[in-house]
Amino acid sequence: MRNTNTAKDHYIESTFALEDKPLSNVVFTLRLDEAHMQISPIEGKTLQTLIKMVGAKKIVEIGTLAGYSSIWMARALPEGGRLYAVEVDKTKETRILDNIKKCGVADKIELIIGKALDILPTLEQYGPFDAVFIDADKAGYVNYLEWAEQNVRKGGLIIGDNTFLFGAVYGDNSRGMKPEVIEIMQEFNERLANPAKYTSIILPTAEGMTVAVKNF
Repeated sequence: MRNTNTAKDHYIESTFALEDKPLSNVVFTLRLDEAHMQISPIEGKTLQTLIKMVGAKKIVEIGTLAGYSSIWMARALPEGGRLYAVEVDKTKETRILDNIKKCGVADKIELIIGKALDILPTLEQYGPFDAVFIDADKAGYVNYLEWAEQNVRKGGLIIGDNTFLFGAVYGDNSRGMKPEVIEIMQEFNERLANPAKYTSIILPTAEGMTVAVKNF
């Protein structure tokens, strides 16, 4: 979520998460009702740093919106690295392709349009993957986790965004989230919190970002 209005956020963003012009322009390719859904520069740089730390070469992103998060991560990939970006909304295809081209990472990102649960099995031939980033429909998070657990290498990353579920996972359901979706997100977090399988934490971003290193 693009929420960097505090002095602290501005300091972090201006010091560590500077955007170049093509990247900053990505938000302007979104409709007004979509812009709040895009991750912030701080979250983008966090993803980029994590990807670099594990030496990722192959990434799957489930839900890319306008390509902003894809671009941050792709810029951390080495030559020959590949990010498979899955997006359900075909109306976004042209915008996404234009954004990644203008940001200079078209050779590293393969955009695939369709339902994630249909597409993910077709990507298994390219695995195992170094990281999976989940930022799609919240009701699907456990299903996406099931796939990621089978297709991310040992020592790789599973990352989920919006994992506070707007506060609902810890009791603040002012947004009126459905009980079954709350249970799904709580299960997602609890499974990734299992120390027998993961080294993990929820980063306290505006909407929560769960980061887990797979230990098995």
